[in-house]
Amino acid sequence: MAVRFTAPRRLDPNDRLDGFDCGIVLIDEWLETRARTAEKQGTAAVYVTFGETGDLAGFYLLSAYAVEHAAVAGGWLRRNTPEQIPAILLGMLGVDHRFQGKGLGRKLLHDAVVRALNVSRDIGARALMVDPVDDAATRFYEKNGFQHVPGSDRMFFKLA
Repeated sequence: MAVRFTAPRRLDPNDRLDGFDCGIVLIDEWLETRARTAEKQGTAAVYVTFGETGDLAGFYLLSAYAVEHAAVAGGWLRRNTPEQIPAILLGMLGVDHRFQGKGLGRKLLHDAVVRALNVSRDIGARALMVDPVDDAATRFYEKNGFQHVPGSDRMFFKLA
């Protein structure tokens, strides 16, 4: 039986975040200690989705970002751009261990890409950037169409 999830939406002050565990301490701790502050201060937009039981199933965050022109070795991302290449950062993406393996990570990523594309048309952003937390995350982003930033070991982008 397929598990159903709510459509991703912005984090609400009344949303319960306790008990979330994606298995990556950095992501779990960021959600617990910084997500609400980032939302309140306007430094990130946190999107959440819940399972049928009301438990937080997954989340991601988007924020404004800029890539130093000199940090990119060349190619499409750098061509005809200012010193600070405008971009959108997919700063975190996590799926609770209870919901992993059900396609939720891909659904959250798709939602993030669509939101980033829409925003990039309104404000001008060259790409959606991500800095994967580990090798498994790197493979996930590569499998979903992200490309290495020329001259960087860990940063990836998807055309906006």
